[in-house]
Amino acid sequence: METSTQTLVNKILNAHGIKSAAEFQTVKIHTQIGGAVWGMKGHENALSDVLFIGSLKEQKSIWENIFKENYTSSFEPGKVQLFDENGQLIESLENPRESFKGHTVETPWTKAQLIYFSSYATWNYATAPFNFLVPGVEINHLGFWNENGEILDRLEVIYPDGFATHSKRQLFYFNEDGLLKRHDYWPEVLGGSSATQIIEDYKEFEGIKTGTKRNIYVLNDEDNSYNKDFVLVSIDILDVKFEK
Repeated sequence: METSTQTLVNKILNAHGIKSAAEFQTVKIHTQIGGAVWGMKGHENALSDVLFIGSLKEQKSIWENIFKENYTSSFEPGKVQLFDENGQLIESLENPRESFKGHTVETPWTKAQLIYFSSYATWNYATAPFNFLVPGVEINHLGFWNENGEILDRLEVIYPDGFATHSKRQLFYFNEDGLLKRHDYWPEVLGGSSATQIIEDYKEFEGIKTGTKRNIYVLNDEDNSYNKDFVLVSIDILDVKFEK
């Protein structure tokens, strides 16, 4: 018998277009990414106008025009690489997660570390809530949350070991239509600091709905609030294409 949590998850998946998502292998996202974190890490404007190409079947992706026009990168959980405009390897990092041990929000990053962070984060944003179906994911319904007068359903999602993401435990908030409106997490690569992503301006691309304006703020764990005056990361999605 289907539980109430399973019923809610099915509603959420259908709202975002799970049937359409199953048809595709790859997503391409033209995006402009800004915010304070890149300058704090020593790489201002690294993602100011980029193309993200991600597999929809496994955690693998490519950036085009990262750091510099015609530079490219590759990502999988155990390895990242950066290539120049001629395809020559500039920088490579194996077991990238290990390189962040002891980091705080202020710790500078190498280019490879930025590739790792931006790649796994964008892959997760692009595939949520469909990545709830990854084997080993645990989902718990935490009830309702009043977000500035809008009542949202809140799900706790616990990802399995080895899954490249901000933190094993994350919270997702959905409106009455089943669309994702807010996403809380505690990025381990930033010393476990608290963050929330607010998702707006939903558009439909080939049957799949996604928020095209996303801002990430510092989360206050004491009262679950956030300050909109300081944007850690801004994500403006200009176009999305899916390929079979």
